Parts: sequence; C-alpha cells; structure tokens
Amino acid sequence: MPALPSVSDALPQAGALLVNQGMVWATLFFLGVTAWMIGVVVFVKWQQQHSFIRDQKLIATWEGLFFAAITGDDMGSPPAINRVDRRHVLKIWCHIADDVAGDGLDRLTDLGRRIGLDRVALAILKPGRLRLATPSPVEVLLALRAAERLRIGAVWEPLKKVVRVGPAPLDRFAARALVAIDAPAAAPAILPALIRQGRWAAHLVEDLMEVGIASAVEDYAALLNDVNDDAIPGLALLLARCDNPIVLPAVRRRLAAEQTRDPDALAALLNTLSLVGAQGERKLVSSFTGHEQWFVRMRAAQAIGQCGDQRDAASLESLLSDPNWYVRYHAARAVLAITELGGSYLRAIAERTEDRFAHDMALHVLAEAEAPALR
Repeated sequence: MPALPSVSDALPQAGALLVNQGMVWATLFFLGVTAWMIGVVVFVKWQQQHSFIRDQKLIATWEGLFFAAITGDDMGSPPAINRVDRRHVLKIWCHIADDVAGDGLDRLTDLGRRIGLDRVALAILKPGRLRLATPSPVEVLLALRAAERLRIGAVWEPLKKVVRVGPAPLDRFAARALVAIDAPAAAPAILPALIRQGRWAAHLVEDLMEVGIASAVEDYAALLNDVNDDAIPGLALLLARCDNPIVLPAVRRRLAAEQTRDPDALAALLNTLSLVGAQGERKLVSSFTGHEQWFVRMRAAQAIGQCGDQRDAASLESLLSDPNWYVRYHAARAVLAITELGGSYLRAIAERTEDRFAHDMALHVLAEAEAPALR
C-alpha cells in the first residue's frame, strides 16, 4: 500500500493551486472591466455622433424657418417641436434674434410665440412641481434672453428673484428682461443689481439703455427720494446716461438732503449733475469743494466748470493746490471753462502762485487748451 503524502508536503501544493485560481479570477475580472470600459467609450462616441447628426438636422430645419420669417417669406405652418428638442430650438432662436432688428425681429418674435418658445422659457425659469432636471446656467441665460425678446410677463417674479440673488451675468440679463417687459414697473425690481454693481455699473446701465429704460427715466429718478446711499452710485450713473433734464430736481433734492452722507453717493450725484446740467446750482455744488474725500472734491470742481462764475475764483484757486492730481486738473479746467475767468486768469495764477503743483497744473491745462490751435 502506497504511503499517503504527509501534511507538510500537501500544504505547498494547495497554496499553489489557490494562487493559480486567484490569478485566473483576477485576469477574468480585469478582462471584464476592460470590456466594460470599451463598451462605455463606444456607446458615448455613438451617442455623441447621433446627437451631432440630430442637432445638425435640427439647425438646418429651424434656421431656414427662422430666416424665412425674418424676410417675410411664406413658410406655411411651422412643424411641432419634439419635447426633447425644445431647448435646442430655443437656443437657435436666441442666437438668430440677437442679430436681427426692426420688422424682421417682430416677425421672428411672432413666430417664436406661435411655436411655443415662450412656454419653453417659462418652464425653465418657473418650473412646476414635476421638474425632471435642474436647468443649467446656459439654459437659464437662454430663457432670460427669450423672456426679454418675447416680453413674457408670466416670469416677472422669477426674474425679480434672479436680479436679487442670481450670479453675474444672469442678474444683468434678468434686469434687461424686466425693463423690456415693463420699464416703469421694473424700477424698484432692478435696484438690487444696481446696488451690487455700485459705481462699476456701466455695463449694466448700457444693457438697460438698449432695452429702452430711458423712456421711463422719471420713474427711476423718483427712486432717489427713498433709496439708501448704497443704491445711489448705480442709480445716479443710470440717470446720467439717460441725459434727460427731467431728473435734475430729484438729483438736486437728494444731493442737498441731510441723509446723503456716503462719499460715493455724493460723488455720483455731483457727476450726474455735471453731465446732465449743473446750471443754476453754483451754491449747492460749491459747498462740496472742501469735502474730505478727493473724488467728491473732483466732481465738485467738474460741476463748477458748468455753473460757476467769478465768485468761485478763490475756491478753485485753492483746489489747484490740492494734494490730489485729479482735483487739481479738474479745478484748472473749471477755471478755463468759466467765461468770467478763462485762460487769462489761469495764467495769472501760474505767474503769482508759490505752489509748484498749482503752477505746473495751470500751465499743463493751458498747454492742452492751446494744443488744437497749433495743429
């Protein structure tokens, strides 16, 4: 009878068998993972290609219809939009609408309403209870542009919310849409955006000018009576850009009001007064030439150049010795702009002053004034 293997001889053989089985299973596992990854890559590529082809067909179909509407061609009844294609059609429509104006835009807007793009934008900005997916920022931006072009009043409250808490640039486009839908009613609604932008609100103001905010400038000027100082820089910049003398009484009242103490607010109001028309406001403007902040003194000097007379000679001459270059520069230009003073008075200051900064600035501005005559 053959001898049975001992335990010490069987253990190495069993261990080797287990190692071999483990290697086989590991190999099969990695082969499976590799096959799965290849399948995923192939599926994603196929899906991208399929989506690209479908998008190209969609663009070819709807661009033709949109351009036919712009030119006034008879295109018959437009086809219905598939549910999955609605936001893509909205994107095509918005891109084309951005480059069209006049009657062509009116016809394109009419077609947009007929095919239900206003409802698509409404679904993005004001989703119902059964929202399947959160709109991306790009989709929200497209919906805001559509709300502006299509004048979708049903999204008024969502637009106000975007202006109040939305990130840039969505708040700007929401403010544009509000003004386009109803410029007078949008006056208090766009204040949050103006407050956030502050003195740097130029881009927002230009956006609002494009959609006709100047037609309701009186409603926006009336806001000066009630808003806090932090809203004034952006609001004053908007009023200045509208360039309508109808805002001057409101600007004057707020500038003279005791509650207006913020330097940025004072500088913005003085700037608006200077740009729109400071005539007759000499006494009010002159009271700010001694303000502690240089940019307020600078704006006061600018305004004096429009409304001042020989009574302002002493204050302007003292501003020519101001520590700030911009204050000195605008004071010298104000002297030059006042008919009763002019270049001869500025030259006399340069000759008699012992302050080298006042001397240099007076000669600098005189040279600027004489330069065009030399060319």
